[in-house]
Amino acid sequence: MQFTRFTNYSLKVLVHLAQHPDSWITIRQISESYNISQNHLMKVVSFLSRSGYLQSRRGPGGGVKLMVDACDVQLADVIVAAEGGIDLLHGDQTSELAATRQAGLHQLLDTAVEAFIQTPNSSSLADIAAAGQAVTARS
Repeated sequence: MQFTRFTNYSLKVLVHLAQHPDSWITIRQISESYNISQNHLMKVVSFLSRSGYLQSRRGPGGGVKLMVDACDVQLADVIVAAEGGIDLLHGDQTSELAATRQAGLHQLLDTAVEAFIQTPNSSSLADIAAAGQAVTARS
């Protein structure tokens, strides 16, 4: 399973902002930190703002910051929202007979998706941000 670049950037933006909770961070600063196109980041920030994770402020001293406590952000929720859901069979349109024969496969993959979602939900955005800061401090 591979996430889209959009999802990857969404997670990076959230972690970056969680590591700077009291600061207004510009898209340019995030772009330079991760070497990501500002155009891509504008789309990501717009999505995260519409999804209720970020607040933004225009003008001098403006930027973006988390609108929610990082402890309350579950990464699986962000991943599912950014990916538009997780469907390992990509909306497999098969006949009723074939679907019956593949019921075991569908059940197995549904179980795998549920297990996957539980893993990132065992850590909050705050946990991930703190782990990143600890690694940076040791470097």
